[in-house]
Amino acid sequence: MPDARLDNNTLHISRIFDAPRERVFDAWVNRDQFVRWMCPPGVEITLCEVDARRGGAWRIDGRNERGVFASSGVYLEVVRPERLVFTWAHHADGDYTHARGHETTVRVELRALGDRTELILVHGSFSDADDFACHNEGWAGSFDKLVAFLGRTA
Repeated sequence: MPDARLDNNTLHISRIFDAPRERVFDAWVNRDQFVRWMCPPGVEITLCEVDARRGGAWRIDGRNERGVFASSGVYLEVVRPERLVFTWAHHADGDYTHARGHETTVRVELRALGDRTELILVHGSFSDADDFACHNEGWAGSFDKLVAFLGRTA
């Protein structure tokens, strides 16, 4: 069962995946894999770029029932297969020519549990409880899709 909590406007999520940590890590850093599970159900990703190296950038464009969005960030740390740290911010009106909004940091730790992997995500700090709730929902849906993706491609 996933665990999520808010502590000082920071989201903490722990989840176990039935896949070795190398497979889970690849799902985060390989563009063709990342695009298949990132974002919750009901979101269509229309553009995805992943340059998973320190100083490399990522970005996604997408749309859902609320409209279009654009998010981007920079990788601060990439330690295969155990850790990723990157920034995250949304662009106003889903347009990269507009300034980035409030920037958060995402830290992903992967711990081997035999052939399974514990993923610990720390994301924040958020500007308010609504932003926290939106990202909590987004990660929950994304991780449900990641479970299915890893099961199909293991």
